[in-house]
Amino acid sequence: MYIVIVGGGKVGSSLARTVLEEGHEVTLIEMDPALAAKLAEEFGEIVLNRDASHIPVLEEAGCERADVLVTVTGKDESNLVISQLATQRFKVKRVIARVNNPRNQHIFNVLAGKAATVSSTAIIARMIEREVTTQEMHTVLSFERGDLDLVEIDLGPASPAAKKHVKDVVMPEGCLLVTVIRGSKVVVPKGQTVLREGDRVLALTPQDKYGELEKTLLGDRG
Repeated sequence: MYIVIVGGGKVGSSLARTVLEEGHEVTLIEMDPALAAKLAEEFGEIVLNRDASHIPVLEEAGCERADVLVTVTGKDESNLVISQLATQRFKVKRVIARVNNPRNQHIFNVLAGKAATVSSTAIIARMIEREVTTQEMHTVLSFERGDLDLVEIDLGPASPAAKKHVKDVVMPEGCLLVTVIRGSKVVVPKGQTVLREGDRVLALTPQDKYGELEKTLLGDRG
């Protein structure tokens, strides 16, 4: 897989390090000369000291063949422009843009085309809010595009789903059981799978169905 990363700060450099270790081809674009030189000492010739908000730079980086472009600079305006160019001009299949200021999320949703967005501030705020609500249900991952969460639920003695077959648990619309972790075993849930007290369940849920899923698997918390 060929991945273009724009922004060589802590997030971008850590991401580059990780995907390189996984065997992927990477180009890392950083505009600041001093930082780019430092990155080149570690990563070598994959580092481009350029401004990625310009089409010729993205052409030089080979965006026309990129499988993924991730833009994680500290400036939302740059991330927006780069994600627009990647999706509209270069037709990159998968574009991920960092949103530094949550107030700009709506602008990205409207203007960034098919790009997925990641707002660490918004995700952390949601996690804090939900941790206050319950300690038995945790957000593992949020997908900004599509408003989906991957959540982890510990089924306790009050769970109305415990001792039921999966096919008999009426899940809220759009929610899906993904995995059941039972001790050291990982169980792929099927219709005849019986949920048990003590199971840890992973589920996908639309963000507006979070409360309904909690009630379905943990009971009425009121």
